[in-house]
Amino acid sequence: MLGRVVGVVLMVPVVLLAVVGGFSLLTDWRPSLNPFAEEEVDRTGPSVLESLTEISEFHAASAYYETVVDLERDTRFVPDWISGERVLYVGKGDVDAIVDFSELDSRRVQVAEEDGAVTVRLPPPTVGEPTLDLEASYVVSVDRGIANRFRGSDLEQEAQRTAVAQMSSAASEGGPLVDLAESNTVAMLEGLLDALGHSDVTVTFEG
Repeated sequence: MLGRVVGVVLMVPVVLLAVVGGFSLLTDWRPSLNPFAEEEVDRTGPSVLESLTEISEFHAASAYYETVVDLERDTRFVPDWISGERVLYVGKGDVDAIVDFSELDSRRVQVAEEDGAVTVRLPPPTVGEPTLDLEASYVVSVDRGIANRFRGSDLEQEAQRTAVAQMSSAASEGGPLVDLAESNTVAMLEGLLDALGHSDVTVTFEG
């Protein structure tokens, strides 16, 4: 009797292995027969077009600026170690020089009938809004008085705004950025028009 029970017990794993193995082979051959097969349901909605903007600007040049901002905020007649705050911030970012192409028409683009020479009159490049590189920018140090440690502060955000303003001011002074934008615009138009068969191209910038 004991031997028979032992034999049955020993046979159970074998039978289970056979059943599982056969089931696995069956489901590998016909995955649809597996009741435990994983399913993936994609309920993602379609992309919605929020806005469509006509491209009418040529970003002719880009400059990378680094600005060190040192801001301090004090309370009158109170020592800095009690109430005061100072932040040293390094702001880095890009500023683009942009040429407006939106008004290019027959008045600004003229083609000579006799030799096909092209004259293009463009407005001078303008400086766009700086883009602060938040990953590259960083706070060097922050000093706070005892009272300032227990309340919120926006001095770091103020330092970021100051950095952006300084970049915009530096770029607006013209110089290399605007000069590069003009030369890049001329080179682009000369190459484009030359491909269309116009080798004589004159580009001017008029205020």
